[in-house]
Amino acid sequence: MINELYNLSKTLDQHGIAVEEWHRKYKTLPKVTSKAPCFRIWLDDDGMVCGIESLSSEHASLLRKYGDNQSSFPAFNISPLYRVTAPDVIAKIEELSDGKSKPDVDSIHAWCINNNWIKGVPMQVKRSMNDCARKLVNNLNLESKTSVIAKLAELCHISGDGFRASLEKCVFDKLRKQEDVALMLSLLFHVGSDEKERTNDTGKKISVILDVHNWTSYNYPIASEHTTIQLNDLLLKGNDTDSETAEAQQTDAFGTLFINPDEPMPSVNLEGFKVTFRSMFDGQPCQYRYKQINDASYPIASENRSSIKKALEWIAQPSNRGTTWVKVDKNEIAFIYPSKLPDVPPKFASLFGQNQNSNLEQIEARFESAAKNFAEAFKCISPKQKPDTVQIFTIRKIDKARSKVLFTHNSTPEQLMAAAESWSAGCKNLPVFDFGEPVTPFPLEVPDILNAVWKQDGERADGKTPVKRMKYYQGMELLLDALPQSVKRSFLHVEVDNASGLFNDLGYLLHNRKKPDGKSENKKLNDKKKAATQSLSVLGLLLYKCNKRKENYMEELAFLLGQWLHVSDELHTLYCIVKRNGDIPPQLAGSALFVSAGEMPYQVLSQLSSRMNPFVSWAKHYRYQKIEQPSVESWRAQWLLSLYEKLANQIIPQMDKSIRFGDFEKAELYVGYMASLPKKERLTQAEDDYTGGMKNE
Repeated sequence: MINELYNLSKTLDQHGIAVEEWHRKYKTLPKVTSKAPCFRIWLDDDGMVCGIESLSSEHASLLRKYGDNQSSFPAFNISPLYRVTAPDVIAKIEELSDGKSKPDVDSIHAWCINNNWIKGVPMQVKRSMNDCARKLVNNLNLESKTSVIAKLAELCHISGDGFRASLEKCVFDKLRKQEDVALMLSLLFHVGSDEKERTNDTGKKISVILDVHNWTSYNYPIASEHTTIQLNDLLLKGNDTDSETAEAQQTDAFGTLFINPDEPMPSVNLEGFKVTFRSMFDGQPCQYRYKQINDASYPIASENRSSIKKALEWIAQPSNRGTTWVKVDKNEIAFIYPSKLPDVPPKFASLFGQNQNSNLEQIEARFESAAKNFAEAFKCISPKQKPDTVQIFTIRKIDKARSKVLFTHNSTPEQLMAAAESWSAGCKNLPVFDFGEPVTPFPLEVPDILNAVWKQDGERADGKTPVKRMKYYQGMELLLDALPQSVKRSFLHVEVDNASGLFNDLGYLLHNRKKPDGKSENKKLNDKKKAATQSLSVLGLLLYKCNKRKENYMEELAFLLGQWLHVSDELHTLYCIVKRNGDIPPQLAGSALFVSAGEMPYQVLSQLSSRMNPFVSWAKHYRYQKIEQPSVESWRAQWLLSLYEKLANQIIPQMDKSIRFGDFEKAELYVGYMASLPKKERLTQAEDDYTGGMKNE
């Protein structure tokens, strides 16, 4: 990840793109929700709390706090002031919070018995309001006459141990006035449980930010975007170091003069998770063998740390979604950036997956549309701005503290466009289907399709925790032809195994010509059709990637056997409609042997011939009846009988006991079973039927 982002930082520098930088210790506030508010606490000239208000999520998102997990300023976390466990008190608090009754301050005072500021909370508040505030002001040489930050630090020092008492007093003042009752009660009480250990039951932390009540002489209060940016600028300027003071002229991994900053690598908040850069971790024993611990194993100078952090923040901007990045899932993001940045860059990321925030019209746009738009946008770039290469990589959150680059690849725009054309051709490497045209999936959609496991009754079998045989980044590798043939064949094996139940069930449902019973059954059928078109697209793509083209495999034994099973189903269904008043059995002649055909094709050949004898004999008589009633036309018997005999004549000479089907043959068998029957043959046989076979005599 560090190498990829270093290259991006150089690209940004070459194009003069200024990226907003935040000091590594100046961090965002916790996300504000209805259940996790953020309070602004106003301090008067005596350092006492004189006002409390809840900040909106938009306002809080503009603010930051300086420090670490031990202490921070001007914002930090506190616990509710008191803990209550009595059921009757808890019920009354809920009534007050819901507005079902009015607060009685005397009664509420009586509930304030069990102090909830235990287990280091008072010390943490003191460190934040005094130690952290004083350190920040001293390091930046701020004065209270000119800086609202210094003024707040001064008020915090004056406040001292009286902060908690003044906070409680302000809460009760608001309760007397019946203002923000629910919010004030959340500050005042934590609803605990007697079944939990007291020291471990202090409730969720509450985010607060301190502010100066008389801020007008400073133009802006603490909790403002202006003050936040101003403090960040001061922190960045105060963070400069003089590289000439280095004792040893050591260089980092990129040749920059290196002075070990002796501090953690920076972090960046991405969409849904945080990424912390790490050169190495001292928990790995191998480092001690070579005496290269932590940063010494892969040293990164402070300026380069800042550059890669800014590069990741730039590429991951929300406005770049669909252009330089795309969300893979909640814990994984794919990034794509060019070596040159055109004025209007093509949507590089659009080739890999859809934007999750797209509207309905955009969602309907498929891969071909994205590839076409990308190619057209690239052609419009001036020669000077056309990038030579495109860097692609994915980052995944491994656990709470770690993230990892799973895949990295360097390509050219021309190679991307060629890969997109090949991808489209591969997904169309299929015959025609009666139930819908297969839609080309995006590379990031393919793993979900391939990993779906289907039972023989056509229901999903993978449950809530599916086995992910194919990772999302491998869908990208498949597009870029970065996978060895052995891996492509293994994915074909997985898809053949996982999708066989879907094809078997849907084939039966389509070939028996029954209409779904009600909206629910119709929806299930449509869902299976959609899933089947997706699975068939993946099969066609994998066959294409393994150099199996439809022009060739449609003439091979496995595909022909699949078609023979299809024809057998159709002929069996026609017989049941005519002779049994539409009473279709739970299995048709072909569908009953579908699974066995992939494992024992020779045995299936004899079994199918035996089962089809009565239906074939009937069709030979029925084809001359000249019946034109819909769904029982006699020409249909002639057409199906002709196809059945033609396929039998092609299959039987090729079949012997030694034949076994591998994954390629099973894929072709499934495609053949689901594919439409030849329409040209149908029309020809219909004409012969109506002319009594005299046309060709």
